[in-house]
Amino acid sequence: MSPPTPTAATVRTEDAVPALLASLQATLQGPADQMGCPLPPSIASAFADDSTARPLAAAGGVWAVLRESPDRSCQVLCLHNPSSDAVSASLDALLPETAGQQAHFVRGALHTTQESDGLHVHLAAFGHVWITFTR
Repeated sequence: MSPPTPTAATVRTEDAVPALLASLQATLQGPADQMGCPLPPSIASAFADDSTARPLAAAGGVWAVLRESPDRSCQVLCLHNPSSDAVSASLDALLPETAGQQAHFVRGALHTTQESDGLHVHLAAFGHVWITFTR
């Protein structure tokens, strides 16, 4: 009996491990300043030592963490896709209190669609995004 041949899914997953680890690290540490593009103080306050980080229940296997500044003036949402398939999440279902507010891209990669039940964020395999909202 010969050993099993690796499948495309096995190879794709093995090749994607570095991407998953980098995305997960970005999810846990927050959006680091990039050369020439520092975080505005209002967003940085959501990552202060005394800020809160609250995990949220998201559909479709998406990991979601809401960061909030100590004075609650800034919320930054991180969405992370730990799978090798593209996924989507409804922002209005995830954070009903932000329904109708303007979402602003901070870091990561996504595309959005307006559906009948609100704004949906679409993440690529192992993708992540940081989003903030205008109150």
